[in-house]
Amino acid sequence: MHGTPVEVRKNVKSTTWYNAVLLDVNGDDVRVGFEDDIWPSRDVPASSVRRCPEDSGEDDFSPQIDEVVEVLVSASESNPSGWAHGRVKTIKNSFYFITFTSTSSTQKAKQDLIVERNALRRANGEKPLDVSKIFRKLIPVDPELHQWIRSQDSLGCLSHVQSKGQLLVATCSNTEATTEKDPEVLLLGGEREVQLGEKLLTTIHFKYQIEMQRFHEERDRLMERLAQQRQWYSAQHQEVFSVDQSLVGKIIGKKGENINDIRERHGVEVYIEDTTSSSSRGARPMSTITVTGETAESVKAARDELEFITVKIPVEADQVGWILGKGYQTITDIAKKTELHHARYDGSSNSLELCGLRHQVEDAKLLISVHREYLPVYQDMDEEQHLIQQSFDQLDERSGYSKGKGKKGSKGEEDSYPSKGKDGKDGKDGKGKTDDGWYGKDGKGKDWKGGDGKGEGKDGRGKGKDKGMEEYGKNGKGKDGKDGKGKDGKGTEGKEWRGKDGKDDGRKGKDGKGWGKDEGYGDDGKGKRKGKGGKDY
Repeated sequence: MHGTPVEVRKNVKSTTWYNAVLLDVNGDDVRVGFEDDIWPSRDVPASSVRRCPEDSGEDDFSPQIDEVVEVLVSASESNPSGWAHGRVKTIKNSFYFITFTSTSSTQKAKQDLIVERNALRRANGEKPLDVSKIFRKLIPVDPELHQWIRSQDSLGCLSHVQSKGQLLVATCSNTEATTEKDPEVLLLGGEREVQLGEKLLTTIHFKYQIEMQRFHEERDRLMERLAQQRQWYSAQHQEVFSVDQSLVGKIIGKKGENINDIRERHGVEVYIEDTTSSSSRGARPMSTITVTGETAESVKAARDELEFITVKIPVEADQVGWILGKGYQTITDIAKKTELHHARYDGSSNSLELCGLRHQVEDAKLLISVHREYLPVYQDMDEEQHLIQQSFDQLDERSGYSKGKGKKGSKGEEDSYPSKGKDGKDGKDGKGKTDDGWYGKDGKGKDWKGGDGKGEGKDGRGKGKDKGMEEYGKNGKGKDGKDGKGKDGKGTEGKEWRGKDGKDDGRKGKDGKGWGKDEGYGDDGKGKRKGKGGKDY
């Protein structure tokens, strides 16, 4: 029941006014309704209807003896609540003794009523309604709002129009579900009040309610679709990970080629959510990628092609040149072979930054690790080569031959002692090239070294039938027969080589004495080899 609260008396002689609600005006009669439908709705003369007094709080109301007041009459099973005229007879403490001025009161004649202050109010001075000044207008309702206007949701809107427009009534008719009539909004009040109420209703409330109704309908469709999507996703496999925002472009590819290809090949959905700022100060902004598919295998395969990671590998200062290579050639080759997105050396932190797909980064780390292990090997090889070159220099000094710069050398015979080079040819700077290696610009030769640190010449320095003298290993000692002797314990002392730790190791032939023209150490004491630096032994 929606309307303006009013007070109604049974007849013009009654001094008790019952609480009611104004529903409509029909000619000189006013239709009213009562709380909880204790009395059914009825038409009463306008002379028996008045407005309720304004609620002032009655904070300053202090009834005095003989003052006319109105006493609250509580609702009963047969009557609604209301207010009855009375007079203050006596006041004792906080209690008021009230006597009624008419026997038509709900109280018995001449029977006093004892009440507290909150059950009293000033006498209502409102006059009965003047229906000649009340205008009545019905406002049609847009078909899109029929369901809304018939629901409880519309009551707040109608109450707002009634209150702000100072209307007697702003209520909806034909709201029953069984009626075939279209609902209408009834406005009752003064002429200006009705006009204002109509504007509030049609230009504001109806307009926005239509938009809200459309939104709710769309929302219902979306919620239904969302429920279906959730049901579908609950049966899917999903993986979520983060990548650097700067790599999102590479993941998507030109015009989405890369990400669309991954979606099609693996049958997955890929969603990328960008973040505008980093959660922690100084950290790189990240993007979240969600991969969803029917099988865990397809989701993982797609993730492997989308998840770019960045790792940093610490590099010791004395290893930087070896790992990066001359002109960054070594690390560039590793980055190309493993298809990294980038490999950068950060001098401030002495670290190598690798960025790429997870398997690419792991492959690059492995290659770098193995490459790093060869650094001490090559350092030993360089040092050993230097020692070998020193030995050749000493031999040259003893034999009276000195290395000099000059023109291209002449051919010599293979077996002649002083011949130089593989075919007796001198090098560019007077240093010959042998079968076992060659000399660099700094006078050092290049040779081969085994994994256990014990070198072996190209033409077979060492033991074996066709091998000559062996080089020294990490401990500075070459291989020899037991107790420094050959198989039969005979032979003359050979030339000495100086090892890494400065110790000398004598060499002895198996059966022969010294070195033959083209003879080394074989099983029978006669291995063939060509001497280093162009000399034959």
